[in-house]
Amino acid sequence: MNNENVIFKAPPRLLLGAAFLFWGAMHGNAMAALAAALLVESRSWVKWRWEFGEKGFARAWQLSALILVVLVARLFQSEEHVFSDYLDLFAWLPFMMLPLGLAQQFCSDEGTPVTTFSFIARRKISADRRAGREVQMCYMQIGYPYFFLTVIAAGMGAGVIVKMGVNEVRYIIGVGILMAVVLLNLSGKRKRKGALGMAYVLALLMTAGMCWGGILGYQFFMARYSGGGPNRNSSFETQTSIGQVRKLQLSPKVVWRYRHEKGKAPNLVRLSSYNWAEGTFWRSRFRLRKHREQIATDREVGGDFESLLEQEDGSYLFQQADEKWPDFESQGVIYGMTPDQALIPHLYGTRKLDGVQTEVLTSNSMGAIQMIAPKQKAMEIELFADQALAPVEHDPSPRDILVPNSEKVGIDKFLEEMGQFATDYSATIIKPEDVSEQDFLELREGLRRRFNEEFQYTLFLTGANRFKPYSEFLTEKRKGHCEYFGGATTLLLRRMGIPSRYVVGFAVSEKNDSGEYLLRGQHAHAWSQAYVGGTWVNEGDDEDPVWRCRGGRWVIVDLTPPDWLGQMEGQSWMQGFLDWWQKAKTNLTLWFAKASVRGGFKIFFICIGSVIVLYFLYKLLGVRGGTKVGAVSPWEERVRREGLLRGFEKWLGRRAGPRPAGVPLASWLKQHLPESELASRYEEMTFDPKKSQSAVSLEGLVKEAKALWKSRNEK
Repeated sequence: MNNENVIFKAPPRLLLGAAFLFWGAMHGNAMAALAAALLVESRSWVKWRWEFGEKGFARAWQLSALILVVLVARLFQSEEHVFSDYLDLFAWLPFMMLPLGLAQQFCSDEGTPVTTFSFIARRKISADRRAGREVQMCYMQIGYPYFFLTVIAAGMGAGVIVKMGVNEVRYIIGVGILMAVVLLNLSGKRKRKGALGMAYVLALLMTAGMCWGGILGYQFFMARYSGGGPNRNSSFETQTSIGQVRKLQLSPKVVWRYRHEKGKAPNLVRLSSYNWAEGTFWRSRFRLRKHREQIATDREVGGDFESLLEQEDGSYLFQQADEKWPDFESQGVIYGMTPDQALIPHLYGTRKLDGVQTEVLTSNSMGAIQMIAPKQKAMEIELFADQALAPVEHDPSPRDILVPNSEKVGIDKFLEEMGQFATDYSATIIKPEDVSEQDFLELREGLRRRFNEEFQYTLFLTGANRFKPYSEFLTEKRKGHCEYFGGATTLLLRRMGIPSRYVVGFAVSEKNDSGEYLLRGQHAHAWSQAYVGGTWVNEGDDEDPVWRCRGGRWVIVDLTPPDWLGQMEGQSWMQGFLDWWQKAKTNLTLWFAKASVRGGFKIFFICIGSVIVLYFLYKLLGVRGGTKVGAVSPWEERVRREGLLRGFEKWLGRRAGPRPAGVPLASWLKQHLPESELASRYEEMTFDPKKSQSAVSLEGLVKEAKALWKSRNEK
């Protein structure tokens, strides 16, 4: 092989071994690193060499890729995997690529064909050779790319990155030493000290930047997996569509499915409630530390969330079971695909969940139920609810009666038109007034009557004020969708002294033939919930009062015009198929998640994977042999075995008659085309390929022979 066609040159001795030892020092896995180092450096101690050729290198690459695919599939199949597992998987990439690295180390050639990494390029070269066209190969010595992959992987992995966040300088020092060796080796005889020094400094800066980026990325993703840190003001928030000058795009996609099993079927299932309005946002501000409902130390997971209590049977409870608990009055099952940190739709009064396959199941003071790091991609969750039990969400605080300053003028104007008076509770040291349940019912009916008579439900917004959207909705536009009605209801009730929160969830209205309710994007809904019948009490002291409303209950207040569901756009003709596919995908994922099915497939894939790996190893080791003088290439062997003129033989056979059995092709060609050089050139390429000329001339001779036949046989 001509070394001029080889990209890169081979790294110096012991460099790859040193890179693996560096990897072992960073990851604390000396045995694996030492074994890999001995394998890659044993090339200098033994004389064994293999002539792999293009097929051998391709098989080595395929074996490495197969190992990677199997490990990735194994990771996704596992019930318990988190973000750090992906980092650890990347850290082992040098070991997964070891078959290709060893093929490079122990080959008798100087480099790996570049076509090794492209199936399409290999097919193109094969087609060119069959057609007799000249092929120019390019080779690459992958020693240095493999070295850099090992060095980068040494800095990956959750454990390594966590240590770097404390006080880890070993990585930068190790990379600095290895890069110095690389630069000195690449410099050759003409050493430019300035350029080498600048390259060395840049390498160190890039290493430090990679370390810092890895730390930030790890902290970012792990913060998401852990549900937030103590410095976060909100565990999650919702971006409403209020203030958007466009038609509200509601997806017909089925997000969840719900099957009701016991009790009265609900009209609404909720995701969460929010207590803090900021323009077009509603946020869930976490509980004040001086409030009575504190998070137990062993249940705190960050922000406002606390973990639910997992029972021996795998179910989750919001609190320890009480012997006085009655049989749950409502029961249902929710189905759906579950990304990480998904909020679970649930019934009001939900106190128990069964079948939740997740690392941690949490809830916050607003009543949201959230999964962290689910163990599978789909869920079948059984819900048990009872309105007679104490509410899951906490009792109100003064935050539940506050109204943004930008909205007060418009809301007060609307209340004045109703004959109501607003009360300002901005100063939380003053005791809020109690509102009786009867007064609440009268206020609610007054609002419902006003909304039904004077307001219009619409999905098309012609303009909105982002700073005070509810005031504009109440006093000017008087039309909007459920987020306007739900948000305005919440602020109006608060302004009248009734603690309330903004709620998002789904309307339960569309039932399919199998008895399940479909919760589409079109069924996403917003409403309000109010605390009724409570009394404000001071749980602090006169100097530092802690006002809480106790003794009441949360009730649903949905004042959106009842015909809002009837105004949804009709389903497309494809929606039936899409609904079936979503259901089939969820059910199939749940079926695969069963322990018996998962175990059977594990055994099946292990057996199949083992057979494939053994096949690749057999093929890879089957090319062992030294470089033989006068050996023919695979292309030349194909010439000898198949012949280069098969296509021309068919062409001539249709005109002169088929070649008789037992007659050599060259003799047959001389019989019909004695004046052509095609027969003699074919004999030369078939029986003495080392003395033959370029294959391009053969293709030209075929064209000349066709032209000669046509001219001679034209009448």
